Amino acid sequence: MAEKTSFLDALRNEYETVQHTPTAHAAVEESKVIDARMRKSFRWLEKAITYLNTIKSPIQHRFNLGHGIVFESPRFERGVVGQHTQNMRGFSVIDEINLYYHICASKPITAEMWAIDAELAKKDLERANLKFASRRIQDGDGTVRRCMVTVQSEIPAAIVFRADYRTGTITTTLVNADRFDRVILTFPSNAIKEQMLEDLLKFILGMDRAFLHHSRLAGIQGRPT
Repeated sequence: MAEKTSFLDALRNEYETVQHTPTAHAAVEESKVIDARMRKSFRWLEKAITYLNTIKSPIQHRFNLGHGIVFESPRFERGVVGQHTQNMRGFSVIDEINLYYHICASKPITAEMWAIDAELAKKDLERANLKFASRRIQDGDGTVRRCMVTVQSEIPAAIVFRADYRTGTITTTLVNADRFDRVILTFPSNAIKEQMLEDLLKFILGMDRAFLHHSRLAGIQGRPT
């Protein structure tokens, strides 16, 4: 009888998959090739986000901040794609593509908690860039022991691609994409293909995690791993 795979083993396998970079030793692509990939990616993402802005697709990730703050039935609300260019040897090249978007839950969240827990929750809410209000609840004797925290239903999120033309590396920053966190991934420029962009959109919507197979984990919350 085959031995059952433990959760830790499964987690390790996914970690090793994310850490693996098949083309780590490939030659650096020419600047015009990287720029062409970035421009094609920008046009593809711009069109895809235009569709999502109308469709408002459901997102299958679970956004749980803790403290009893869980966003129910999240959907893609609206997004915008932008770019940044730089001059390289007299030519303008795209060195950044940014996707800023909002995820919207079905309703605002209200949670009652002890006052000390509310202070901790406020720090986590600010770190996640969420809008909220807090109201102190007084006991009959005027003592404040509990607080009511109300969080708006929108989650700000972002995906940013930055191209290093010298090394041929694309650094991708994910903010609140599948959880309340900031994750940094890297991959070679030749990984920027339509399949990777499709996998990115599927990752945003929580359909699968194939996007992680294109890249290598470089940091969490801005800290190197």
